[in-house]
Amino acid sequence: MEPNQKMQVFKTQTQEKIRKLIAEFAEGMVSREQFHVIYERYTSQLAMADMAATSRSPDAVMGMLSDMPATIAVREAHMGKAVGMTIYNNRSGTLLETLGDFDVSPEKLSPILNDFTMMMQSGKSVERETRKISAKQWLVFAGGIFTTVVTLFRNEPSEAQCREIERLHRDFEEANRAFFMSNMIDSTKLAYPFIVFVQRKVRG
Repeated sequence: MEPNQKMQVFKTQTQEKIRKLIAEFAEGMVSREQFHVIYERYTSQLAMADMAATSRSPDAVMGMLSDMPATIAVREAHMGKAVGMTIYNNRSGTLLETLGDFDVSPEKLSPILNDFTMMMQSGKSVERETRKISAKQWLVFAGGIFTTVVTLFRNEPSEAQCREIERLHRDFEEANRAFFMSNMIDSTKLAYPFIVFVQRKVRG
C-alpha cells in the first residue's frame, strides 16, 4: 500500500474511533476522564497524519506516532497557541465554562457576542470570526446550535487551527446534546474536547 493510502486509511480509522467515543460518552459508557484522555490521543494521531500528508517522507512521520508529544510540542511552538476559551450558552446568554487562561475584558467580547446572538435568533448562518485584539492576542469566535465558543490565541492562529476549533465545537455539542436539550445544564457533567487545546481553569 502506498504511503498516502496508508495515511488515509489511518485517518479514516481514527475518525471512526472518535465518532464511536462520542457515542459512548453520549450513552454514558465512558467517564469524562476516559473521554478526555482518549480524545486527546486520537486528536494527536490525526495531527500526525496531517503532518505526514505534507512531508516528503510520510512513512517516517507516521513512524513517529510513538513520539507524538515531543513532535506536537515542536509544531505548536511555531504556530498560534490557544491559551484560553470561554463557552456561552446560546439560550440564556450566560457563561457556561472557562477553560485555560482567558484574560480578555468583557468590553472586547460583548459587541461580537451580541451580533452572534442576534444572527442566531433571526435564523441566519453564523460564520466563524477571527479578530486581533492586541499585538500578540487573537480571538476566534465560533457559533454552534447550543453554544458560542470564544478562543484566545497567543499569536495569529492558522486556518487549520481555526478549523480544528470548529471540529472540537461540533464534537462538544454532539457529545453533550442530551444535556443541552434539558432545561438545567450542569457544566461539571459535560465532556470538553477543547481540553486538547487548553487546560481547564481551576475556579475556587
